[in-house]
Amino acid sequence: MFDLAAHWPKHLFLLAFAAALYAAVLKAWRPAGLASAVAALNAALVIGAGGFALPAKPPENATLIKVVSANIHRSWPALNVIIAMARDYGADIISVYEAPDDLAEAQLATLLPDMPVVSMPSLAPEGRPLVKRSFLAARTGGADQVDVTAFAYTNSVIIRFLLPAGATPVQIITTHPPSPGWPNQRFDRNRQLQQLTDGLTAEKPFILMGDFNTTPWGRIYGETPGVRAGDPRFEGSFPAALGPLGLPIDHIKFGGGLMLVDYRVGPDIGSDHQPLFATFALPPG
Repeated sequence: MFDLAAHWPKHLFLLAFAAALYAAVLKAWRPAGLASAVAALNAALVIGAGGFALPAKPPENATLIKVVSANIHRSWPALNVIIAMARDYGADIISVYEAPDDLAEAQLATLLPDMPVVSMPSLAPEGRPLVKRSFLAARTGGADQVDVTAFAYTNSVIIRFLLPAGATPVQIITTHPPSPGWPNQRFDRNRQLQQLTDGLTAEKPFILMGDFNTTPWGRIYGETPGVRAGDPRFEGSFPAALGPLGLPIDHIKFGGGLMLVDYRVGPDIGSDHQPLFATFALPPG
């Protein structure tokens, strides 16, 4: 319950502030004081969120890497929309979560003809179909640069990819752990997020993205590596219908000398999540 409550400081602030005003109108001073304290606490949590970066002007002639990350909620229309948007954005990496159940890799190759690398794990280690499948598509590189970590008791995976870019490949990590609606799902989510650092060389360029199913105010979020792209305090990605009042549970994080030069939350694409777009500049040399 505490884990779930930690997702909602913006909303708890608004509710407590409204309750404080209402209690003050009724001259119920003790309830007004209590509601004001709750509002102040949650406002401090929201405003105090750190560990994020805002876009800056890249160095001249910098090598740029563009990524798109989206949970499409098993929707074919949303898949077609995000592919078109990623093409317009000039994405080098597309990471999608909750792909349609009947989507096959051969279809992806047709939908993404300019992305020669496609990885879409479909089975858990014991052979159980992955209902909420993830896939990664890359403009450059080879299939031998893709590594997948599957989990026996959850319906998600971690996909790792080395994107060739200059002398040092950029480490790409994508994930979509389960929602923490039940204790066993919370355990699986935490275990999966804790394993994002496995094999990661934090001193070298890396990009981490996915539907984390936790906000920056959740304890487990602090154990994920990197700096978040974009200010999570005044944005939301889920549910898409709430826009900025939604929960920022979709994230793109980075490190190892990369510089954020563009970041945006995309529009409603017909999923329950909004997509994320980011562009990074490689460090000099």
